[in-house]
Amino acid sequence: MVVKYGGSVADGGGTFASDVALLHRVGLRVVVVHGGGPQISRLSSRLGLEPRFVQGRRVTDAATLDVVQMVLLGQVNPQLVGAISGAGATAVGVSGTDGTLLTVAPADPALGRVGDVAAVNPHVLSTLLDQGAVPVVAPLGRGPDGLPYNVNADAAAGALAAALHADKLLVLTNVAGLYDDFGADGGGTLLATTTPDHLRELLAAGALSDGMVPKIASVLTALDAGVASAHLLDGRAEHALLLEIFTDEGVGTMIERGTP
Repeated sequence: MVVKYGGSVADGGGTFASDVALLHRVGLRVVVVHGGGPQISRLSSRLGLEPRFVQGRRVTDAATLDVVQMVLLGQVNPQLVGAISGAGATAVGVSGTDGTLLTVAPADPALGRVGDVAAVNPHVLSTLLDQGAVPVVAPLGRGPDGLPYNVNADAAAGALAAALHADKLLVLTNVAGLYDDFGADGGGTLLATTTPDHLRELLAAGALSDGMVPKIASVLTALDAGVASAHLLDGRAEHALLLEIFTDEGVGTMIERGTP
């Protein structure tokens, strides 16, 4: 299974690392893809670089890309690797630029050094999984010019789940799931289950918040490639991963491929 751990919940720590370690101990093959958006914005501001976004995507000039790499590779990734290792599983930090894991095409020029996933070579992850490790992936990719690019972590997780033929994609974020009032956490009814077609309708209607759009797009990428199910979970909840996987009622929104 591929688990996307959002930067918005990474600060909190909680039970995530111990949950991943438990899944590993019971024999599940887990790949973690992490974000780091809030941490990148904080460091950017401290360095006098005002964070800018276009439709929810970070504008990444050369200086901002340096900050992105510092935070993802120097802060969030090693902290998460350490936490999972400390909980009893062997975790290994990986960048999407390692071993041609993520090859990207430059996105909108207005975004600067931001890339869209063009190809995935999952060999490095398959090797680590075969050796009994938990790969922890920082969402960077290498462009056609050989340079690193910032990659949306949701998009990276969906592409990796598709390439690995994962059974599940689980997206942990700072909302409880998908709501019937188009993703706003509050006032609506949490959808325990929904369908890929419904997600496509929401995207086409422009009915999702900027932050939810890449999550839903990543879910559809994975499901369309054969991943059996995807789950949107509240990463702030204690043991959200375990509750979603091992209980009948779950705790978030589940989307199954081929659901009528």
